[in-house]
Amino acid sequence: MAKSSPQIIAQLRQAAALFEGGRSRQAREVATEVLKKEPRNVHALRIFALSAVNSLQWPEAMKAAEKALKISPKDPGVLATCSTVLIAGGRFEEALAKAKIALRVAPNDSRAFGTYTECLIWTGQYQTCVDLLQERADAGRLTPGTAGTFVGACFELGLYDEAIKAAQEFLGAHGDSQPPVVTRPLNSLLGRSLEKAGRPAEAVVVFERMNALVDGRFEPSEAEQLTDRLIEAFPASLYEGREASPNAESRLPVFIVGLPRSGTSLIERVVGGHPDAHGVGETTLLDEVLATHLGEVGPNQAFMAAKADDVTLERIRADYLRGLQQQGGRSKKRIANKSLMLPRQAGIIGLLFPKSTILVTDRDLHDTAISIWANLFDPIRMAWTNKLERIGIMAALHQRMMDHWTEALPNPIMTVDYRELAKNPKEKVPLVIEACGLPWNDACLSPEKAATDKRSGRFAPTLSEQQLRRPINTSAIGRAEAFADKIAEFDRGFESIRKD
Repeated sequence: MAKSSPQIIAQLRQAAALFEGGRSRQAREVATEVLKKEPRNVHALRIFALSAVNSLQWPEAMKAAEKALKISPKDPGVLATCSTVLIAGGRFEEALAKAKIALRVAPNDSRAFGTYTECLIWTGQYQTCVDLLQERADAGRLTPGTAGTFVGACFELGLYDEAIKAAQEFLGAHGDSQPPVVTRPLNSLLGRSLEKAGRPAEAVVVFERMNALVDGRFEPSEAEQLTDRLIEAFPASLYEGREASPNAESRLPVFIVGLPRSGTSLIERVVGGHPDAHGVGETTLLDEVLATHLGEVGPNQAFMAAKADDVTLERIRADYLRGLQQQGGRSKKRIANKSLMLPRQAGIIGLLFPKSTILVTDRDLHDTAISIWANLFDPIRMAWTNKLERIGIMAALHQRMMDHWTEALPNPIMTVDYRELAKNPKEKVPLVIEACGLPWNDACLSPEKAATDKRSGRFAPTLSEQQLRRPINTSAIGRAEAFADKIAEFDRGFESIRKD
């Protein structure tokens, strides 16, 4: 490959810095500009792939990673990137296989070793990971690529003191010199370990530090205006007198709608555990199909869809169903989608698939708020997730929107109470399956097996992945009780919207 120009090299450095700083969308845009000039630039392909993963653009990430691998099949960095992308697609064993190749090619490469240990986490080999890294941890020699995996493995094994010690030592020695892409996940793990160890006051300090590393722009007035505009654009009368078609009558899609961390992933696995169903996770398929036919991205898609004629809507339906079957399997009778954009896209769902089931998750708002605040979301695209007051505002707006959708949409809608489901799965899970129009199957009571059951296909991992590997349980109920002082911030934001 010919040597790149100084301009290209500068752009690659810019893209890498944007990615490390948590600005995945901007990094992908810069990498795209490089690839227009040098389509075979491996560094640009890697940055594009990793950035696309963070933006939930998994198909594009896979294409870029595979292309880079064809160009440089023995490059450990490329192999490591492929592993990361495969993990994002729920293909954990394949990711581990690529990581092993990278380690054989470059046994002393820190990236290859770090990716290999990360794959041990995703394949559930926590003790192997700890055993492999314990000596390095004891000697204070954990690297940016291994610190998070060691702490994560300790956390999953319940070794909270060991996790706290390793995270604090690494952050104390290297935290100031590492980018947010390294320190944010490590702080999240540290905070959760402190919480599990019964030290919530210390956990608060860590979560606040984590959320302050990248602070995106959030305007409450803009969020409220968007909510009210969506409600106005999709009155109940909009769904009357629509032209029927086989696609419009389809019940193949099942849409799971809720706040982040409200149980959407659990419901997806419950439905997807059925032999006749699957879950495609936080797919961006609907956004992509809408963009193709409407020429818009973001919130404007909804307003254009509200004005679209029946011919356009039918084309969107056909492309979405085709894409959904490609992702979830042509033999499936139901395919669940839990995209975080669905609450604002529910009006579009009613136009496209008025017979499809919508499952609305309902979890205690305080528990949900703490879980959002303590976890890793895109700090730019979802800037509201890093402050409890902002989370309160969005929770209130979510409730306003869901109240409208429940009244206006023609779809069969079921509200799933997370607490009731966790306490009494044998009674509540069958009701969920019935709402989806599926016959009962005992596999739905064991969603922890769905991701590894070949009959169910693969599930894209989520922030809840490790929790989803355990049987349905009540451990997350009452989480907010240890954070009573911080909950006041959430309540302040929530009430500021309710009073308006």
